[in-house]
Amino acid sequence: MPSQPGMPAMPAPGQYPSPTQLSQTAGAYPAPGQPLADQGPKQPKAGDFDAGAQARFPNGPDAMGTYKTWNWVAADVKGRYFLLPTVTANFNMPLAIIHPDTITKPIDGGGMSTLSPKLFGGMSARLEATLPKLPKMPFIKNDIDLGLSLAVSYMHDGAVLLSEKDYPLFTGDFHPGFNGALIMKVKLSDLFDFSLLPAWVWQKEGDGSLTAFQMPSALIIKLGNALKLSIDLSIYTGNNYTFGADGGGRLGTGAALDLKIGPILAHLGGGFASLLTSDVGPYPTISDSVYFDFNVKYAK
Repeated sequence: MPSQPGMPAMPAPGQYPSPTQLSQTAGAYPAPGQPLADQGPKQPKAGDFDAGAQARFPNGPDAMGTYKTWNWVAADVKGRYFLLPTVTANFNMPLAIIHPDTITKPIDGGGMSTLSPKLFGGMSARLEATLPKLPKMPFIKNDIDLGLSLAVSYMHDGAVLLSEKDYPLFTGDFHPGFNGALIMKVKLSDLFDFSLLPAWVWQKEGDGSLTAFQMPSALIIKLGNALKLSIDLSIYTGNNYTFGADGGGRLGTGAALDLKIGPILAHLGGGFASLLTSDVGPYPTISDSVYFDFNVKYAK
């Protein structure tokens, strides 16, 4: 029969859905007037990448030994490429855009040391891989993601011991380095995640080598798919696993806000590079260790 004006067309013979088809499609579409279900954030796939630069404004000494924010400005050029959804290749090139021509620092045992900072810190390449989702264990209440991070670098003396909260003191010659870390992320709830990244660090230096332990940790609060807040507490030892501030040990803390707007990822953070202080260490006082950072990346 021909359709009357304003009425839907009649289906052709044999085009009526069967009860089985109706049961399979039930719930696949929202009821009239209801919004589409939230599909969550986009999941990465092989071939995706992001790249950008991070600007850092850490407190650091000038030629007279006075710590101020604008004495040093660092920029880290970064890139990440997804080889697989759970495997990424990462690149980092740290730069000291603004730095004093020379700085003078007290050394343990008395006396002063004069250093000549440089612009180019070197470069590093890192491979990160996370394991497939582990099955739920009866004795473990929370989901746990595990992975491994392996990095090789070619940087100035001691540069591999620096964190992204420290002022970019690049001095001496270039030497190869290595960083091996265990990636651990615990899903505490739909709102909270906890991440831990214990790492062993090594770098060649003269006839010997530098060795250190680093353990950044963060509590991540997810405020929707596009916004998250993180609060971190991180341990960085000096050479030979020295935890004390006299030997270069630091206990850093801070907070950061990450925002995703389309393909743009923005990050804003700040805090203290070290709560451990010493006249012969990197930071004489806690206020001397204040830092700020800003990061913008393009993600595809």
